[in-house]
Parts: sequence; C-alpha cells; structure tokens
Amino acid sequence: MVFELDHGWEHEEIEFCLNTVRTAIGYRLAAERFQSDLRQAAQIQLSLLPDSPPPIAGYQVAGKQIPAELVGGDLYDYYPFDDGCFGVAVGDASGHGLPAALLVRDVVTGLRMGIEKELKIQHVFRKLNRVIHRSNLSTRFISLFYGELESNGNLFYINAGQPPPLLFSEGGIQELGVGGIAIGPLPETDFKRGFAHMDHGSLLVLYTDGLIERENRAGDRFGIQRLKKLSLKHRGDDPDQILDLIFDSAQKFGKVAKWEDDITVVVIKRTL
Repeated sequence: MVFELDHGWEHEEIEFCLNTVRTAIGYRLAAERFQSDLRQAAQIQLSLLPDSPPPIAGYQVAGKQIPAELVGGDLYDYYPFDDGCFGVAVGDASGHGLPAALLVRDVVTGLRMGIEKELKIQHVFRKLNRVIHRSNLSTRFISLFYGELESNGNLFYINAGQPPPLLFSEGGIQELGVGGIAIGPLPETDFKRGFAHMDHGSLLVLYTDGLIERENRAGDRFGIQRLKKLSLKHRGDDPDQILDLIFDSAQKFGKVAKWEDDITVVVIKRTL
C-alpha cells in the first residue's frame, strides 16, 4: 500500500492507524487458517464414519449423524465379521468442537484395533478407559455403546454411560442399559456384558442424548417417550424411513435450524 500525506500530519496518528490495520489483517488471516484447520478436521472425522452400513444377511441397518458444529463429538461405526455376525457402536464425547472430535478419533481407532485383534470386548473397554483417563485433552470422557448381533438374533453388548438403546419386539420395549459408567473419569473400572434377543421383525434404535434433549421454544425436551411412540408407530417401516422420520420429527420439534448438540441415530431391524 502507498500513502501520500498532506503537510502537518502527526507521526503517532499514522502509526496508530497502520498498527490497527495490521492487527485486523493479522486476526483475519489467523481466523482463516483456523477455519481451514477445522475443515480439514471435519474431513478427517467424516472419513472415520462409515459410508454405508454393511450388507448383513437377515438385518437392515441405517445410521445418520448431524454435528452441532463443523466438527462433532458423536460417533457410530459398524463391524462386520466373517461368520455372519456384526458389531455396532454409538458414542458421545463430552464437550463439543475440536477436543471432542480428537477424542472420538482415538476411540474409533482403539475400538477398531481391539475388535480386529479379536479381543474380548470387556478387555477392550477397560483398555480404552485407561488410555482416555491418561489423556491430557480438556475433554476426557466418552459414553459408548457397543453390541454384537449374531445371525440368530442374540445380542451381546456393553453400555458405558450411553442413553439405553431401545429394543422393540412383540414382548414390549426393552432398554439396553447394562454395562457401566462412561469411559475415562476413573483410572480403572469394570464393565458388565448385557444380553438381549432380536426376534423376527424386532427393531433396535440407538441414539445419543442430543436427540432426546433437543428443546423447543417453550423449553420442553423431545424426550424418550416421544422417541418410543414414534418408533413403535413406524416399527413396520424400513430403517431408512424410520431414521428420516426421527430426524424430521426432532427438527420440527425444535422449530429452529440449528442443532444445539450433536445427534446420532442408528436403526437396526431383523428381517429373517
């Protein structure tokens, strides 16, 4: 930039103006670099999420996530096995933004490594708990549900602090809450393994708390009962349709475009 100054100009005033301009430009460049880093982090996080559910004989699966910010603190993942069984995970890191996204990355990677090594899931959870507890991140705990579904409908799972997934069957609604506390707050903790069974036509709905805690303008929450009623009414539909209905209902309930928290939902239906 070139300046032409009239007679009588004050050196201090010009220096002050130039310093102000320099500072503003510096802040603008720093903000652009930060946004670029966030966009790259969002791309990395998206690469950790499954592109589509695996084809599993006897089951239909659908999953979706909407982050509240550019990068989120929720996760979901699928784990197909050679014997026709498959695993599914849904989790929610404390906080939002980049620190939560970093924790999600570590958990997704650790869970995949543990399962690929065919370790017992209780051991994997204990190992993840020790690693996260020693982390220096500002957010150091995550709620996590992991379940393994067999071809005959048997479901073995651990729920570490997640809102209990809902299993809809002819016998009623079962909440899958067996497991333990969230991963990370304590250096050592034990996790119990739960059991459930999906009959033909049964529906399993997994979700994070951003869904049921979504508020409308009156301060009322979407709530677990509204989710149960909606899922039960449309239990005969395909998981993709049920998934869209859940998100559409939550969006209309809030009556605002912005999501206050990350929301993740996975719907599984047994067809055989």
